Amino acid sequence: MKEIRLALIVLTAPLVVLFALAQLRADYALYRSVRDFGQHATATVQDIEHVSFTGQPEGARRIHYMLDLPGPAILNGSAHVSKTKADRYALGQEIEIVYAETNPALNTLSVKHAWSALVSDIIIFAAYGSVLALAVVLLRTAPRKTWRPTRRTWAR
Repeated sequence: MKEIRLALIVLTAPLVVLFALAQLRADYALYRSVRDFGQHATATVQDIEHVSFTGQPEGARRIHYMLDLPGPAILNGSAHVSKTKADRYALGQEIEIVYAETNPALNTLSVKHAWSALVSDIIIFAAYGSVLALAVVLLRTAPRKTWRPTRRTWAR
């Protein structure tokens, strides 16, 4: 039964790795864009919703904000923050955000916030990679069971 579970981990690994790489790439693009082409602006808090994470039993918050860009464009964004940081904000309050001048859809609370999201993704990807490597090692070193009858050699 242990081998079946390990085999399932190894078989689902390509999908999980592809998803993790896509998220890592998106967060890296966000970080580089706001770092290199970041434009500071003042947005308005639209909503603060409760979200639950296993790592934060007290819960975290997602802040939704809106920025009216020059021209007919409106930028809507959101960011995950801790409960203590979210308590500093109120609905309708103005907050500082950073958005990429080349692509306003890439926005965050700060460059530091984008960096912490990128580092978090790297840690999760490394942890999953080490679990996957351990599963492969355990599968390769497990004793092999066969359904065929074993050949006995009789001592003469």
